[in-house]
Amino acid sequence: MQTYQLLGVKFQALTMTEALDLMESYLQEERPHLVVTVGPEMIMRAQEDEAFKRLINGADLVVPDGTGVLWAAARCGIEVPERIAGVELIEKFAARLAERGSEGLYLLGSAPGVAEKAGEKLQALYPGLRIAGVHDGYFKEEEPIVAAIRESGARVLYVALGAGKQESFVERQGERAGIRVGVGVGGSFDVISGLKKRAPQIFIKLHLEWLYRALGEPSRWRRLLAIPRFMALVWSKGKGAVSLWRPEENMVEANTD
Repeated sequence: MQTYQLLGVKFQALTMTEALDLMESYLQEERPHLVVTVGPEMIMRAQEDEAFKRLINGADLVVPDGTGVLWAAARCGIEVPERIAGVELIEKFAARLAERGSEGLYLLGSAPGVAEKAGEKLQALYPGLRIAGVHDGYFKEEEPIVAAIRESGARVLYVALGAGKQESFVERQGERAGIRVGVGVGGSFDVISGLKKRAPQIFIKLHLEWLYRALGEPSRWRRLLAIPRFMALVWSKGKGAVSLWRPEENMVEANTD
């Protein structure tokens, strides 16, 4: 596994199996580990939001969830084994948790009832999975939520609070909540619960899942404007758009505020 930075944002070039193996190994360490699934929209946001960039770059595992990341890497002569879609990652990790049978999973976020439905679907798919608890994303105080996660005994937390908020929650509260793995899952609960459908395989194979989602959710078009901006920026940077990860350099940036 090699770690790179794309427009200054960290990501790891690895397979789905390697990512799952890493996440499973985190369960043996007595500290929280942040897992981020990154795509062009998040990378473009990081260009203007240093705190958001540091949040991603400080994560333990950052997987390329977006064909734009693979395209940019290939243009710079770097091979990334595969795209790791967030919804697939959390479903496959739930399967591993079911096999282990010991570590509980807590689902936090989305609209009322969605996390609960997603948990039921995951349990039906993977018998043996222990859903330690669920809570929607409509809360004002974090302390009761943190206490509930800690009391549930969950070691894995899936958070659907929107990019930035979900990762920040894991970073700030992961230790107090007693978790070992925290994953920002975006809209994955909506897909798993059946509230929204994932793109048909033909769209996924043609790397057009983003288009299918945009057609079904017109409100996404404004956000998708980040994609041509991302491509233009990668094009202008040439082969310098992607390089080996330099943690020392990024630590210096993080300490200049």
